[in-house]
Amino acid sequence: MYFALCHPSDIRDLSVEQLQYIPKVVLLRVYGDYIEHIWDKLPEHVKTDSEVRTYRRCDEHYNQSWQRTHIDGPTPKIKECSEC
Repeated sequence: MYFALCHPSDIRDLSVEQLQYIPKVVLLRVYGDYIEHIWDKLPEHVKTDSEVRTYRRCDEHYNQSWQRTHIDGPTPKIKECSEC
């Protein structure tokens, strides 16, 4: 099955069934910035993959109520977090 998306953000419009056909390599390289948006729709075997999980945002070390970083833009991905 093939999908033609005009912009990487269009991945958010795909269904659960359609997302299962996107290979992990393509998912991370092309749509890595949108992993957080589609996380609930991803198949379980993809969610449990350690590499895929590093593309999620690090809410453990950033954007806590006692930090000022919550006004500094989006939190870094786990793979870019200096604390993880």
